[in-house]
Amino acid sequence: MPEPTRDALHAILDLLPGPVFRLGRDGRHTFANAAAARAVGCEPDRIIGLTPGEAGIPPHLVAVIEKHVQAVLTTGAPAEYLLTAPTHAGDVAFLTRLVPEFGPDGTVVAVVGASADVTAQVAVERALRESEERYRAVVEDQTEIVCRFRPDGTITFINDVYCRMFGKRADQLIGSRWQPLVFPEDRPHIESQLAEMAPNNPVVRIENRAFDKSGRVRWMEFVNRGFYTPVGELVEIQAVGRDVTDRRAAEDARRELEADLRAREQQQRYERQLVQSQKLESLGVLAGGIAHDFNNLLTGMLGYASLCRMRLPPDDPMSDDLKRIERAAQRAAELCQQMLAYAGRGQFVVRPVDLNALTQEMTQLLATVLSKKAVLKYNLTAGLPAVQADATQVRQVVMNLITNASDAIGERSGVITLTTGLIDADARYLAPGRYVYLEVSDTGCGMTDEVRAKIFDPFYTTKFTGRGLGLAAVLGIVRGHKGAIRVYTQPGRGSTFKVLFPALDRPDDAPRPEPAVPVRDGQGRRVLVVDDEEDVRVFARKVLELAGFAVALAPDGRAGVEAFAADPAGFAVVLLDLTMPRLGGADAYREMRRHRSDVRVVLTSGFAAEEAMSGFAGKGLAGFLRKPFRTDELLTTVFDVVGPQRRDDRSEEGRP
Repeated sequence: MPEPTRDALHAILDLLPGPVFRLGRDGRHTFANAAAARAVGCEPDRIIGLTPGEAGIPPHLVAVIEKHVQAVLTTGAPAEYLLTAPTHAGDVAFLTRLVPEFGPDGTVVAVVGASADVTAQVAVERALRESEERYRAVVEDQTEIVCRFRPDGTITFINDVYCRMFGKRADQLIGSRWQPLVFPEDRPHIESQLAEMAPNNPVVRIENRAFDKSGRVRWMEFVNRGFYTPVGELVEIQAVGRDVTDRRAAEDARRELEADLRAREQQQRYERQLVQSQKLESLGVLAGGIAHDFNNLLTGMLGYASLCRMRLPPDDPMSDDLKRIERAAQRAAELCQQMLAYAGRGQFVVRPVDLNALTQEMTQLLATVLSKKAVLKYNLTAGLPAVQADATQVRQVVMNLITNASDAIGERSGVITLTTGLIDADARYLAPGRYVYLEVSDTGCGMTDEVRAKIFDPFYTTKFTGRGLGLAAVLGIVRGHKGAIRVYTQPGRGSTFKVLFPALDRPDDAPRPEPAVPVRDGQGRRVLVVDDEEDVRVFARKVLELAGFAVALAPDGRAGVEAFAADPAGFAVVLLDLTMPRLGGADAYREMRRHRSDVRVVLTSGFAAEEAMSGFAGKGLAGFLRKPFRTDELLTTVFDVVGPQRRDDRSEEGRP
């Protein structure tokens, strides 16, 4: 293929958009294409033989051109420069590359140049520089520390605040990694948090510790933002952080203060509960003392009524009246037991209880105190098995539930429904077995979930005059009977309390006939009755004398010891009260045992057997008789201790 002619090459060069020129060693143009001529505003033929300055290029640009041309002529190495030249189309930025043209002898004979219009690129770069300068100004003016780093942790940018924070220069930090600057134990946490960063979750907030320039540990809060390629590849992370050591210290101080306040509030609650407990304890002591004294009085009332009835013929009309007195005294004794239980000194008698009969009995007693707008509705299932329970405690449960239902109805008209029945429970509900239940439902105000969660808490009440002990006592009683209680309620719709008691295997027996007075003979044997209550002493003497015993009386423990010491072998049994003036029952018993180690003593007290006999464990008490007691109970206890009278004993003694 033949080589292109000179004219053909010039024609090709004229087609190029950028200037192309050739300068001889004298600095004059030997060639310029059309674009070069247009740049200086003349025809291509006219520029030949002219220097750049003669061609119309401004002097300050000519100096730049001649400098680089001379360097190429001298060194023979290419050169490149950027300048902005005025043209007829306006200022144009040209990037010019100069290359040497060598002669046959290897010397540089000319310089060939080619320029490209990079005006747009220069404008973009200028705008980028200005933007970066503005960004740096903003960053440097921040009080927060700012850094950028690659995904591997290599730092690519930091501001002055960052340098001051860590006491290092920028050139010491850029290119290194951030990991050595943070607290070692925090690194796994930081890396795991950064790993959660994603294109749809580009911002991660992290608090961690770092070492400042003094080596102190400071708490830092960083907002980390990830920058991603269009395909979702993480390119760089920018972290903006601030020192939050003082804030965390303040938060710690606040938490400590709140904890201290909570502790103080808890202490105040404990103190209030202690005061309340002391009040209840004082009330309990008062109730216990009153109950004890009443038991002594009731012993006389119950005893004399039973003694009188024992002396009457069975068909005497007075017998029924005396029975009523006995029942009233027995009910009063049960109230005393409740008072002792409130004082923590009670004893509960567990026996088969008919829940239907007890419920009806309590509603009749409560009729006068229930809301006048409340209607009682009964839905009692007949033929229910009995429950093994303390009747007094179950009465308290029924009373509390019914009065609460009445209070819930208040001044509005409403219905209280009492339902009993029998269910079989499985392990999901209760211990497997059969349970007799009582439901007390009302159409009253109901309860919110918040109130329902607290109703069994001691001292919690929604009543103006309440003490917050009723349902707490109900829960304790039910649990003590191995039962359960369920509550169903809805605000504005009413409440239902369902109480379950384990059922006995057989229905409750019919009311048992009263035990007959033992027909036994105490002739020939002596009994010492030691009690500070005269009615008790006289009643015991009369009953025992009717049974044939010879009875000696003592009004207190000291007198009792003296009477016993006068004839230790002469007394078959001693009835000894626990609480007496001068010398109590425990001390009197100890003194009597010194005179006769096998003395048979029956302790009497209005307190429960467990409490009354706690100080006599292992000391050989012959028995215990709970006040108030009836004629049959007294004689049964005494004869159980002394045993039956032998015929030969009677024949030998002949007379009482």
